[in-house]
Amino acid sequence: MSSLLLSVDLEDVRDWVKDGTRYREGVPENTRNYLNHFKQWGVKATFFVVGEVARRYPWLIGEIVEAGHELACHGDVHLQLDKLTAQEFRADMLRNRKALENAGGKGIFGFRAPTFSLTARTAWAHEILAELGFTYSSSVLPAANPLYGWPEFGKGARQVAGGLWELPVTLHGIPGLPVPIAGGVYFRVLPFFLTEWAIGKSITYGQPVITYFHPYDIDCKQEKFMHPDLGGKKHLNMLMYIGRAKVLKRLDILHRSCPFQAYGEYINGLQAGPAEPTG
Repeated sequence: MSSLLLSVDLEDVRDWVKDGTRYREGVPENTRNYLNHFKQWGVKATFFVVGEVARRYPWLIGEIVEAGHELACHGDVHLQLDKLTAQEFRADMLRNRKALENAGGKGIFGFRAPTFSLTARTAWAHEILAELGFTYSSSVLPAANPLYGWPEFGKGARQVAGGLWELPVTLHGIPGLPVPIAGGVYFRVLPFFLTEWAIGKSITYGQPVITYFHPYDIDCKQEKFMHPDLGGKKHLNMLMYIGRAKVLKRLDILHRSCPFQAYGEYINGLQAGPAEPTG
């Protein structure tokens, strides 16, 4: 039986909003809300942390480490990979990892590209991650998408350059609905019975469910502003505020029916088992 790989992309959306600092500071409160629920459920998660957030809230990173959760990299300032050269990406990863280490992190071997921006055009990132000693990435959305997607990558976890594991986002198996099962806005907006069905199907077939959540996904107090990467489209921005009160309640239901696991723990199990074909 496989598991749901629980993760939080620890970033501050205000950093990409015009005059963002005038809005309420929500990252510490929302992160602690996640931590309290994870403790209550007795589960561990992976926090993919932006370097700038680690420098801003080193004490918060310390609380995550103290609670026994895994730290992983999410870019030093959350720049998408197509906005970086290979050399710039390498330097970005070194700064990102150093920021986490300075805040108390140890054994940092995972990475998630901002906005799942690892595509066929930026596949060079896999080689750099492997060279830097990372063991896994969860950076690919294996479907066509208005922002970033790599449909040809395939839906299953597999080893890529240098033995690095890539864990693509788990998609719904419903024809015409190639969107993440348990990620951010999709988890909040889609009918929960569809989510439960899709997760149950993946678990039954021994496939991990790759998730991603953000501090704002559970922030019911956040002011209304235009979120980044939406092209200024108001109807898409409306979705960013729907269903935030449901996230933790839905995760509570799920943890009763399927195991939750941190990414690094899952990768350790893969490495201990039979090797899969590289590609």
